[in-house]
Order: sequence, then structure tokens, then C-alpha cells
Amino acid sequence: MCKFFSINRLIVLGCLCLIFSGCTYSPYRYSFSLVEPERETLAYDDSNVLIRFLPSPDKIWVAIRNKTDKEMNLVRDKAEFIDHLGKTYTVLYGYSGRNFEDMINVFANNDRYISPMRIDPGSEITGHVWINTYLDLVTMQDWSRVKSVDISYSLNPFFPRNKNDGMGEELEGSTFDLILPIDFDGHISNYTFTFKINDVIE
Repeated sequence: MCKFFSINRLIVLGCLCLIFSGCTYSPYRYSFSLVEPERETLAYDDSNVLIRFLPSPDKIWVAIRNKTDKEMNLVRDKAEFIDHLGKTYTVLYGYSGRNFEDMINVFANNDRYISPMRIDPGSEITGHVWINTYLDLVTMQDWSRVKSVDISYSLNPFFPRNKNDGMGEELEGSTFDLILPIDFDGHISNYTFTFKINDVIE
């Protein structure tokens, strides 16, 4: 009798394993290129700045180097992401971890405003761009208690991470834009970059 139950238990466990393994998908691997302005690498430079990118389904790593001898500022609350369908999203630029949590609280408690990020002469800032969905958190009673777990739940990926998120293969060949406004001594230049999704592999 015990042997019968052991066999049944193994069969049930085996079926559960098959079910769960059938419901999980491999992550998509994306290949990107910078097509406007056209570059061979995911980097742009002019006489004022050097900007490097590393896109991923969740966020876009961005490094900005100030090549001038004057201070400049990234106007973070005016940055935008335009998806392959032409829909525009505001984005947030910041660091991961506690610093990013602090930034979201500042964003919340200052009427959705994030101060510009200063870039000193000859220095570089690095961080990540996320889609700004924090307006969804306005239902929370106390903004000052927004924690990283709340932030994580409200992070929307730029692209499907796997088939559970959507059909990433359909994005192959599509383009998206990232707009980074940079303030040069009171004059704001909107650096606009168009990226192409070259390949999507599961």
C-alpha cells in the first residue's frame, strides 16, 4: 500500500514539474543598434558630450560625459521614451537601490518634479532610464512611506522579457526613441536618439 502511494506521489510530482516547466519561457535576448544619429556603436559624441547606451528589456543604462569646461545638467523630469507604436512615456533617470528609492520619494513629495542632475566639467554620470509609472502610486496614503518593493511592482519593462510578457519577436525590425534634454547654461538641447531592435532571440 505504501509503495502504491509512493508511486502515485511520484507521478503527481512529475506531472506538476511538466506543467510548471511548460509554463516558463526562456528570456528574450535583444540586439540593438543606434540608427539616428547613425553610429556603429551604441554611443554618441559631439563637442559637448559623450553618451553611451546599454538597452535591456527592463531599462536602459545611460552614461553621459561632460566634455566642456562648464557645468551642464540633465533635465530628468523632461526626458521621454517613445515606443515602436509612437506612444510617449515620461521616464526617470537614476541609480538602482536606495538612491533610486530616495529619488522616487523626492518625485512624489515635490509635485512630480525631479531636480536636474548636474554634470561637472570633465566628469561623467551613469544611471538607468525607467518608464515613469509612479503616478500609479498616488493611491498610496503616505508618499513618504514608498519603499523599494512598491517601486519594483510599478516598474514596467520597455519590452517583453519573455513570452509571459508578450511576443517579443514581433518587435524585430522596429524602432524606438529616447529623448534626453541637457541644459547648457540655460539653453536646453533635446538629444533625440532612435534605436532599432535588430534581433529578438528566445
